Amino acid sequence: MNINRGNRQQATGKRKDSTYLSLSISRFVAVLPRCLAVSLVFILYSLFCIPSVYASGPGTVAGQFLKTDISPRALGMGGSFVAVADGIYSVTYNPAGLGQLYLPEVSAMHLSGFSDNKTQFVAVGAPLPFLGLSGIGKPGFAFSALFESDGNFTYRSIDPSNGSIYTKKMDAEKNTVLSFSYGEKIFDDDVNIEGYDAAIAQYMGLSVKYLKSTLLDEYSASSFLLDAGYLITETNMGLSLGASISNVGGKLKYISKEESLPTILRLGASYFKPTIMDQTLLFSVEGDIYTNEKLKALKLGLEYHFQKVFNLRVGYKAMDDNSGMTMGVGFFHEGIELDFGMSVSNEVFNTSQISLTYKFRGFRGYKSSKKREYYAPPKQIKKKPKKKKRVDPRKEKSKDTDFFWIY
Repeated sequence: MNINRGNRQQATGKRKDSTYLSLSISRFVAVLPRCLAVSLVFILYSLFCIPSVYASGPGTVAGQFLKTDISPRALGMGGSFVAVADGIYSVTYNPAGLGQLYLPEVSAMHLSGFSDNKTQFVAVGAPLPFLGLSGIGKPGFAFSALFESDGNFTYRSIDPSNGSIYTKKMDAEKNTVLSFSYGEKIFDDDVNIEGYDAAIAQYMGLSVKYLKSTLLDEYSASSFLLDAGYLITETNMGLSLGASISNVGGKLKYISKEESLPTILRLGASYFKPTIMDQTLLFSVEGDIYTNEKLKALKLGLEYHFQKVFNLRVGYKAMDDNSGMTMGVGFFHEGIELDFGMSVSNEVFNTSQISLTYKFRGFRGYKSSKKREYYAPPKQIKKKPKKKKRVDPRKEKSKDTDFFWIY
């Protein structure tokens, strides 16, 4: 395979040649199925062939809430989001996606689970006003906070002296996760693959998280965790590949024994395609490996976007402890996004989520080049250079001479 890198202007000039265009189209048709096939094979191989050497069994680690889908959009797509990662909720699935932020965003989410289980999530993120470490693009950052509660616990005891009953209500478990995330673009260029000019962009990201957990209002533990992610996109084809690892390096120690946390390795691919008018289709597939447990999951997601206003989502989780169908809807208008997602697998694991996100469309600090956004980035108003007025030399006066034109 012959791969040559060139600047965008040269690549654009080549496309004007009809022979070159026909060759590119044929290569496009040939390359796309290969990329998708290789991605699927790699994900399936990871799920079925990579052993969990240090796994101790399902549900044997602490912090099970860290495996919950936080984004209603991602939940509606079966949790398959590592290769999509194009908004503020990238902090949970793949922090590399923050490198694609070109507008400041704020978002809040509420989740209602089984019994009294509730989760709230708030986040704020924005592109930074300077170039990242790679010097290619402006990076994105985000602060987020997650609050999770597993309901109340009623403690009753009998006083042996008089037989009276003492009752006390306590929180069964409360968890708080604070995180700072950073992502930036590390590569952006045209790569010529045997005649096809692939518009390649690569991103990397990192999250630092602080977790505090309290049991029965008495026993508490805390830990620091790390997330890391990678994302590569080809905007001409609409293909993205993503990988991330979450909850690395931390353990919880309530009394004397340390307990591991659910480390999650995510591998995925997504395909984005415009259909008719302003409608688009997004398909994603993802494989998750829980390295501290004997668990693996395959997730599929589909999102159809109608006329820049309405989103319809459906997904499926397989091999997961919460396998089954998921669905969701979303609405967008003037920078305001309202998303709803729910799982419909069984009564015990059913959850419903709703989130409200606002994007500051008046921000003009950065213009995105990606094609996945459902509305055009704010246009940069360029001032036209002023044309110099041509002066007739016959009307030009000289201060140092008495010479003048006669006409």
